[in-house]
Amino acid sequence: MKSYKYLFFDLDHTLWDWDANASETLFDLYHRYDLGKYGVQDEVTFRDVFFHENAKLWADLDTGKIDKFYLRNNRFRIVMEAANANMRSVNEDLLVDINSNFLVECSKKKKVIDGAFEVLDFCRDQFDLHIITNGFEEIQSIKMEHSGLDQYFDKIITSEKAGHKKPSAGIYQYALKHTGAVLEDSLMIGDNLGTDIKGARDFGMDQVYFNPAKNSHQEEVTSEITQLTQLIQLLDK
Repeated sequence: MKSYKYLFFDLDHTLWDWDANASETLFDLYHRYDLGKYGVQDEVTFRDVFFHENAKLWADLDTGKIDKFYLRNNRFRIVMEAANANMRSVNEDLLVDINSNFLVECSKKKKVIDGAFEVLDFCRDQFDLHIITNGFEEIQSIKMEHSGLDQYFDKIITSEKAGHKKPSAGIYQYALKHTGAVLEDSLMIGDNLGTDIKGARDFGMDQVYFNPAKNSHQEEVTSEITQLTQLIQLLDK
């Protein structure tokens, strides 16, 4: 791999362990609100249905089919319906309260992807480190502060701040402008083939696809890793 000066990391699923943190939060919420009495089978069902429906909503958000207000205002209604809850007993205040607490409590969870701090400790003195994320502005900063990831990064580029979402070229243009990075010396590291990898590639930026599930694909990538610590081997040249 060639030498780089500027590293741009995705946040959720790449450094911050969204699955683990969301699972813990959803289990807590299931019991706090006693969702069994509304017909949701158990905490695992609640978690699994949330993951499935939330992924579809974020895909629609990334492609511009919905906005963040629709996602926030409708997410748990959609989840409860899909979990076969008795919706006649579920009022709007309950859904609003669950969503509000999910956002606040999940963002304060501290779990990071295995090897994240090892990689960042290696990188911090050798590269300029920045984040590019489609996550909500106010939420991402809380995640980074509570997990301790914030100490490693100079600029946090969010889609809200940039006015563009990955994979749009606009967010990468914004990132270069506001970090002073040079495209030819920049590398994007992320877990999403569509937003992180294709977006960066189409913009002309090299990429590392973080693929812990070893999903098969046909995308052209600069490099691919299945463990975050493998990034050290790629960069230590």
